[in-house]
Amino acid sequence: MDRKNQIKYYLSLLKEGEILLLKSKDAYFKTHYSSSPLNVATNFSGTEGEAILEKNGKITLFVDTRYHILSQKQAFSDIQIYRMDLGETFFDAFKKCYKKNTILYIPNDILLKDYLQFDSYFDLRTYKLKKSFLKNTDYNKNAPLYLVSEKIEKNDFLSKAQKLEKVFLDKDKILILNLDEIAYLTNLRSFQTKNSSLFKSILYLDYKNSNYILFVEKIPKKVEIPGLKFEKLSGFSNFIQSLEEKIYIEHKDITLDKFLSIKIPCEINKNPIPFIASIKTKEEIEVIKNASKKLDNAIFNFKNALKEGMSEVELVELFEQELFNQGAICPSFKTILALEDNTASIHYSTYDKNKLLKPETLLLLDCGGYWKDGFATDITRTFYFGKNPDPLYKKIYTNVLKAFIMCFLSKEKSALALDKLARQHLEQFGRIGFNFNHGLGHGIGTSCHQNPPCLNMSSSDTINPYQTHSIEPGLYGKSKGLEFGVRIENCVYFDLNYNRFSLSGFPFEEILIDYSLLNKTEKEFVQQWQGNFYGNS
Repeated sequence: MDRKNQIKYYLSLLKEGEILLLKSKDAYFKTHYSSSPLNVATNFSGTEGEAILEKNGKITLFVDTRYHILSQKQAFSDIQIYRMDLGETFFDAFKKCYKKNTILYIPNDILLKDYLQFDSYFDLRTYKLKKSFLKNTDYNKNAPLYLVSEKIEKNDFLSKAQKLEKVFLDKDKILILNLDEIAYLTNLRSFQTKNSSLFKSILYLDYKNSNYILFVEKIPKKVEIPGLKFEKLSGFSNFIQSLEEKIYIEHKDITLDKFLSIKIPCEINKNPIPFIASIKTKEEIEVIKNASKKLDNAIFNFKNALKEGMSEVELVELFEQELFNQGAICPSFKTILALEDNTASIHYSTYDKNKLLKPETLLLLDCGGYWKDGFATDITRTFYFGKNPDPLYKKIYTNVLKAFIMCFLSKEKSALALDKLARQHLEQFGRIGFNFNHGLGHGIGTSCHQNPPCLNMSSSDTINPYQTHSIEPGLYGKSKGLEFGVRIENCVYFDLNYNRFSLSGFPFEEILIDYSLLNKTEKEFVQQWQGNFYGNS
């Protein structure tokens, strides 16, 4: 169904003064998809966004600081854009724009946690999307499921499930709906949707009767997991409605319609699975290191193949071909590649065929890949195509590098404090128009954003040994006629002594480093780092 008819249908649900939420994410993968109601209505394709439709036809798109520029480039001309402040939530933004007790229509497959939050302020009504609205064009249900190698993941499903039983104590029946957690527990992977190694599923754990069921779209013929039964996802609704006992779930993972189908739902107060999954084994660390090295090699080959006159579209194609040449199954997120002023857009991905690589040009590449073993990789580098960078380029680049080094060398265990360390150094550049408008980092594993830990201004996480995560400070803005952005990112981890190690080793952009701005420790760090990379070895 096209945009005009979709909006016409939504408006038919509303009366004067009522509003409707245009959903942006798939109920299972919790990722923005290209055929989502929000995307169809607004044309915005960023990974975070919400939209509200009013009875008069007005659509307001709400975006966080990463998408202030991208939303302006992508959204249809009739869309109003609300640019949220750093740290502001969608709920906070909605409250600023709409009166308390306004009737808000929400889809019945909204996450329960969002429903409960909206219900505290709005007068809610639910609606069920038509089948023609539900099709996720990014989804391939026929992608096969496969088991991660035992050499990588030595703990099988039963041993993980039994370990959890001791933590869950008296919770006999549990539903796991978070796909990261299911992939971790089952050691299964698939590539059913873009930029993900996860698969549509629900895991049922009945400890009392030792009955463990994985509900999936298509039962695999060649995969057997001791102790685990496969059932079709289409049968889940009837199954769960037949149960009369308490079923434990986590509010952040279950949708409203599934929650209402459970006769006696109980909340898991503290779910141990995300933390357990975030602590990588030595075997997993080695796998991610090897995958990161392949990503380094792809970037090395990409950089050496740069030619004047190549467009952003051609550059993305060149990089992703190098990624596939190294064995990646797919990018771990939509590749961010920007030239010149487009580098100021934090999550730029609307590649311009008319934006060409020319002498004395900045290029920002934020990229990653998924590999057969199902782990994501992620790195950002800002390059300079030329020989004489403007002093402002060098000043901004070197100070972003300083922020990265400060955080990398710090033994700070608080995610909030580490974010603050980078932010305190970079905030001085606000006076010349450059700002650090995103979090410092995120966890990485089976997903490119697998948390904990989350490193930002509101985090309460502690960074633990062998939790792989990114460190990615950046500055974006305009000064002296130059509009651009710089970001440097590596994925890292602590050992037991809280010494930090990098998963990637790709060098920093030497021509953009002003060594006069570095102290002795920073100079030594950079010189050692630059000397450790030997190219496509």
